Amino acid sequence: MAGNAAWKIEFYVPSVAHDDFADTLDLFADVISLFPIEGTSETRITGYGAEAPDEQALAVALSDAAGRAGVTAPAVHVVWLPDVDWVAENQASFAPVRAGRFYIHDSDHMSPPPAGAVPVRVDAATAFGTGHHGTTRGCLEALDRLIRSGTVSAPVLDLGCGTGILGIAAAKAMRARVVGSDIDPVAVAKARENVRVNGVSAFVRAYESRGLDAVAVRRHGPFGLVLANILARPLERLAPLIAAHRAPGAPVILSGLLRTQEPQVIAAYRRAGLHLHARIHHDEWSTLICR
Repeated sequence: MAGNAAWKIEFYVPSVAHDDFADTLDLFADVISLFPIEGTSETRITGYGAEAPDEQALAVALSDAAGRAGVTAPAVHVVWLPDVDWVAENQASFAPVRAGRFYIHDSDHMSPPPAGAVPVRVDAATAFGTGHHGTTRGCLEALDRLIRSGTVSAPVLDLGCGTGILGIAAAKAMRARVVGSDIDPVAVAKARENVRVNGVSAFVRAYESRGLDAVAVRRHGPFGLVLANILARPLERLAPLIAAHRAPGAPVILSGLLRTQEPQVIAAYRRAGLHLHARIHHDEWSTLICR
């Protein structure tokens, strides 16, 4: 929503229940972000929308979500944001990130990357994925680990691609075909822009799709690697489909979940025939490698 006036909805909830509240807020906002508060067990959830939300309906929906999760309903703040380019205002704070062989930077940090690093340029955007979040870093480190082990092959699926950072990193490191998919058309547009900026248009295609629903996504399979950095509940729901569309023996990288949510995600993938191979932790966030 850069450069557009918008309504902002914001509240804090226990991190163990943030999936329930994010799903509920999806009915009232166009873009949603989740930020765990370091050193606490809380997550700040923020939603942005062009239309004023029905605050009474929002309060009822969040109260219902709190009841289902067994927690107290959060205090909600709804404010009007003026026409300011918030992305541009905050871009300067995105210092480069090193994750495995990957060096993630934005257009404000164009100095040469460290020797031997694979640079990926991604500017701050409404779509998720700048390399600063623990889940993105975990996925990049897992990707680097698997590439070094020689256990991945094309094509690669970046499921819930956001800005396209993971798919671009895979394409640059592997020089291999990558398919990205995201339910958010804004994210898909941003991913395509980043693919072009990073010079990997010959390798990467991004599609709008709910999971693996789009034929345009499925027809590229079976996939030699699946990257899925979303949320715990969608990861569980998608386990059978992900397992069905991977090549025999292909690994899967899963993230977007808290450490406390590992058991239910691992169990869902075990039922689908995939077993935990390794895990990477950054703060309270977890990345799982399954085979």
